[in-house]
Amino acid sequence: MPLPIPDDRPRITVPLRDGSVAVLSPLEREDRDLLLEGLAGLSPESRYARFGEGRGGLTESELDYLADVDQTSHVAWGAAIDDQVAGVGRYIVDPERGCAEVAITVMDRYQGRGLGRALFETLAAVARDDGVAELCFSVHPANEPVLRILQGIETHLDPEGELVEGRISLADIPAGRRDHEVLGVMRQVRA
Repeated sequence: MPLPIPDDRPRITVPLRDGSVAVLSPLEREDRDLLLEGLAGLSPESRYARFGEGRGGLTESELDYLADVDQTSHVAWGAAIDDQVAGVGRYIVDPERGCAEVAITVMDRYQGRGLGRALFETLAAVARDDGVAELCFSVHPANEPVLRILQGIETHLDPEGELVEGRISLADIPAGRRDHEVLGVMRQVRA
């Protein structure tokens, strides 16, 4: 099923390492079915690395939670390559922890092209502009692609030893060359 990004929906295009081009656009509540399609595009190993279990699907309440984006405290961008669902990146502001919890998922067939990094840089641009001081994360130790992105960032195992946790100060992440374009899209979406 092609990613239905309407012509009037704001978007950016990002060239990837292999020469392909990703289209990134903020998710909207009506993109709920695309989240299901994306989960179907993950291998059991990728589902385990992302969720800590090889789950086959999302519950209705989980799906509602992930689709209920306001693009302020819950920011989410979807990615398509060749009109196919390729990935999603999101952050949810957690005032109690003083950070925004970030999560990025890239479908198996699109991994290794730099799409995860492009989604991360997009989220960092929005968070920085919104005054978020830190991004925090919890990653399953089997999620090697994400751990590679996080090399050089101080992390620790949670008390049960099941997740790698850490924080990234947005002041330590340099502005990206697409930040202006990303923020222009967010202004359109939030208007």
